[in-house]
Amino acid sequence: MTSVPPRTPTNALSKLRRATRRLAPTGRAGGGAPAPVTDRFTEPIPPLAPTDPPGATIVLLNDCRDQLNYGANALVDGLIRILRTSTPAATILPIPSHWLVDTAHGFGAFVDDGVGLRQPKASYPAVADQFETLADEWMAGRGGRDASEFLHRFERADVVVLNGEGSIYRTNLSAVRELFLAWLAKTRLGIPTVYVNGGIHLTGVMPLLPAMVRTTLPTLDAVAVREQPSLRNLLEYLPDLDARLFPDSAFAFTPDDARSSDAVEAVRRQLGGSPYFCFDPGAMPVAARPGGNSALHQLVVTLEQNAIRAVFISSGPGDRYIEAVAGETGALYVDAITDYRRFMALVSGAQFLVSGRYHNVILAAIMGCPSIALGSTSHKVHGACEMLENVVGSPYDGTALRRDLESIAHRASTYVQDRAGWADRLQEVCARRRAEVTGLGELVNDVLRSRE
Repeated sequence: MTSVPPRTPTNALSKLRRATRRLAPTGRAGGGAPAPVTDRFTEPIPPLAPTDPPGATIVLLNDCRDQLNYGANALVDGLIRILRTSTPAATILPIPSHWLVDTAHGFGAFVDDGVGLRQPKASYPAVADQFETLADEWMAGRGGRDASEFLHRFERADVVVLNGEGSIYRTNLSAVRELFLAWLAKTRLGIPTVYVNGGIHLTGVMPLLPAMVRTTLPTLDAVAVREQPSLRNLLEYLPDLDARLFPDSAFAFTPDDARSSDAVEAVRRQLGGSPYFCFDPGAMPVAARPGGNSALHQLVVTLEQNAIRAVFISSGPGDRYIEAVAGETGALYVDAITDYRRFMALVSGAQFLVSGRYHNVILAAIMGCPSIALGSTSHKVHGACEMLENVVGSPYDGTALRRDLESIAHRASTYVQDRAGWADRLQEVCARRRAEVTGLGELVNDVLRSRE
């Protein structure tokens, strides 16, 4: 474990401090300066082992603990565990994900419906050619009303770690903003910057992000993507980039991290000891119109033929459409399990999981539960299956379930017939991924050491 001393001031940081002063609030009409954009997700994470003088400060750009999402929470908690273990004297200073997302639809996908959250207002590029121009504006104190909120955090950074959760794909607005901020931190402010947990799916459809990726990633000190499809895709666009492959940081967890709860125990009581499988939908649509003849209805009835009860898990507002199908099929509908540790506890006893969610397939595997995976809006679920060494095969197309019902039923029966054997195989794979993902901490340490 390494304790890295704080960085000494540089000319770049002097420029940053001048820009921050230029961006300091000047007050509003009627008097009074705008309040800083702070909430519980902006609080520093203290060192695991404080030192005197204090250790380094790691600015965590895109901290997703504010989201109502099993995977986003698990990934960041795993990353924080890795960073605190590898650099125990460091303070982690978050820039939360709600500072970066498109707020056109509000904060409904965030913890407590986003109560108390506010997004700093700042200027961002729409195309790669605006990076330089907007950076000039930021450095001249014209980066937007709240740009100083970002600059104040960068001013304290010894290293910036950009967490890639949320994926660089399509026209994802948070990807645009975080790529610009990482580029700004490195090229204009001289702060060592690392990209980790990269989920990348670049295409020629509305290709705004490929040029931004080409602008940003080659300037960074280290680039780490989390699964093979993302690495292959990235190297198509940047064949000379020195990009490394590390598993998703959710692999830092073990079965001991699962936590039961009243909600989990209530489900178990309702099941009364009966075998069950879990189903939670993904981002892709599934034919689930009520009336008893949907593809999802047919899938559940097929899988329940072996006297296995279905447990439908709704973890957010977008999942509520499955409640009607749960009622039609006699499945249990559960919407009170909002924490990934509780999900891990529930799925640990399942015969298998059916899911279109990338991280849920991983969390189930950690618990030894095999999955019938469904494809997502990018290649990330395929990547999860590759990380699991294809033990659970490849994802099915959730938009066309009927054609694969026989194959799905056969896979489910193999899981049920040798549940313990599948658990052993999956946990062996997860142990290998866990050993590999700790290397993210050393990657960040290497960058910290190189700036001394």
